Amino acid sequence: MRTRRHTGPAFSFAPGMPSRRLLRDLGLVALTFVVGYGVSALWISPGSLTSTDHAVPRVLGLSETAARARLAGLGFRPRLDGERASDGSPRGAVVWQDPPPDMVLPPNSNVQLVLSAGPAPVTVPDVIGFAMSEAEKVLDAAGVKVGRVDTVRAGSETGVVIATRPAAGSGRPRGAAVDLVVSGGVRSGGGL
Repeated sequence: MRTRRHTGPAFSFAPGMPSRRLLRDLGLVALTFVVGYGVSALWISPGSLTSTDHAVPRVLGLSETAARARLAGLGFRPRLDGERASDGSPRGAVVWQDPPPDMVLPPNSNVQLVLSAGPAPVTVPDVIGFAMSEAEKVLDAAGVKVGRVDTVRAGSETGVVIATRPAAGSGRPRGAAVDLVVSGGVRSGGGL
């Protein structure tokens, strides 16, 4: 049988210094953690590292040209889907988009846009038979104002609305003028 002669370590470490084996083991533990973390991250969200998908940006409130440029810059295809009346947005601004902002989509996906047609028209109220002062209040509350007032001699009452221009039920832009025809009464003795 052969005997082995015991010799001292090939390298001598100062007291308190970790040995090579300990450093190697710590390195292997760290490497195992990094590889395990990477594999689990790919397992949970497989396409997030190599994906070319983008989140749809918020284009609400932008003009049509600005919204188109922003969407096309990220690889989306903007499509107009008509207009809708909107009191809070100027004409031509985007008031609706589908899919909504922050949804992640692949390149070349369609994004539907609806533009503002401006404020909704106001319906001219029926003020025929109202006194002039009452008719003004009703028109003001409806969102239109009194325009030109023509007086004609008709009927026995003075200052009563007998017609509106345009007629009641017509649509007018908010703040537009509505002309009134008011009775001026008939003079005694007949005749107009």
